[in-house]
Amino acid sequence: MSTDTATAPFILYGNVNSQPAARIALFFRLAGIPFGYRHLDLRNGQQKTPEYGAINRFGRVPTLVHGGRSISESSVILTYLAEQTGRFGGRDADETIRIAEWLSWLADVLLPVQRARAVRKFHGDANALPWIDAAAASGMALFDHHLSGHGFIQGERLTIADIFAFPWIDLMNESAMEAKDYPNVQAWADRIRAQPGYKPQYELMPQADAEC
Repeated sequence: MSTDTATAPFILYGNVNSQPAARIALFFRLAGIPFGYRHLDLRNGQQKTPEYGAINRFGRVPTLVHGGRSISESSVILTYLAEQTGRFGGRDADETIRIAEWLSWLADVLLPVQRARAVRKFHGDANALPWIDAAAASGMALFDHHLSGHGFIQGERLTIADIFAFPWIDLMNESAMEAKDYPNVQAWADRIRAQPGYKPQYELMPQADAEC
């Protein structure tokens, strides 16, 4: 692979069920940037192989390979892509810091939404659901409150903060949450769905290696 990051292809390793990986695919689709996709069979432990461990020491998805670098963790990948492409990042140093704050905050308050989905979809510990559901509802209420009077998370334009949060909301029904209970979140999600290049996760993510 070329070490020139200006011309090297972007290669995304992921899985169709992974919301963190969906963030990266969504970035590429909304930015209109082609990328290579490499499917990992998580059910059969492909993420735990030595070959994959050589590019992702955490043994999970997503991983972005670009210009001789391998990068893991979706918030870090989105920040890197914004810097590399000039898309959806901060317009100055102050806004870049604000977006980084949002990424950290969103990971905290909306993670229970993902956990509620994971327990239901992948047959996790149902005894934990009352606590998880309460935490998810609390986080969604905070998010809904912030979006009151705002078109997007950071001001009035789409940024990586929106792309980071969106997959959790796009599959909210799998978390047993009702979009109508969070009207500001619903309106925000509809604005993202209206963006050129948008596709829902199960159409966005290939289920085999592909050039996208």
